[in-house]
Amino acid sequence: GREFQAMASVMAVKIQLSSLPRAVFQRLFRQDLLLASLCRNFLLAERVGRSLRVRPVSLPRLPPMHHHPLWDAWDLAAETCLAQLPAMLEAQAEGRPPPPYVPSSFFAEQLTAFEVWLSHGAAGRTMPEQLPVLLQVLLSQTHRLRALALLGRFVALGAWAVDLVLSVGIFPYILKLLQSPAAELRTALLFIWARVAALDRQARHDLARDGGHAYFAAFLGESSSAVARGDGPRSPGDDT
Repeated sequence: GREFQAMASVMAVKIQLSSLPRAVFQRLFRQDLLLASLCRNFLLAERVGRSLRVRPVSLPRLPPMHHHPLWDAWDLAAETCLAQLPAMLEAQAEGRPPPPYVPSSFFAEQLTAFEVWLSHGAAGRTMPEQLPVLLQVLLSQTHRLRALALLGRFVALGAWAVDLVLSVGIFPYILKLLQSPAAELRTALLFIWARVAALDRQARHDLARDGGHAYFAAFLGESSSAVARGDGPRSPGDDT
């Protein structure tokens, strides 16, 4: 259920982001959590309601998004999840242990698509449709390291890429990751934050306000200690 809900949320954000002007998207989906949830549910209601000859109405009116091509990816992911339900219900009715649930490959496939875009489509300076997926994937330990590595490659493209990252609302997610004790995330987080802080004054202010600078100070202190002990990175000629 949680995975299904996460996929629905990601798909709704992707469709809204590609269908609405950025100012409208920011006002409806990034300034208030309750309003954002209401608008995402409206989008899903429009998709389901249209097939039942019901037309949900919003005020102010939003452009129709029920025929967006990204719904095809959602339909496939939903069918893959729901196809496992009959076997589980049958086992439950017969008193047998249900077969294990096979997680969807939706998020892994979206990250692969984003990786392909970084290799072949980044020159156009357009927003990749997979960028909103990173918000949800950063919450998952399964794909978090890969998502951070790809996000680092994206912000390295320049100021326009950092602006897009902040516009889709990734800032609170990467700020929260500074509380993670996972050492394998530190290098990627440092690079991403260095790019964001260098190009966005408000991000620097928010980082300092929330005490994020202490994370970098601690990392640099540990790195200095490692170098002093001889555990840090060595130059190519150190072993000769």
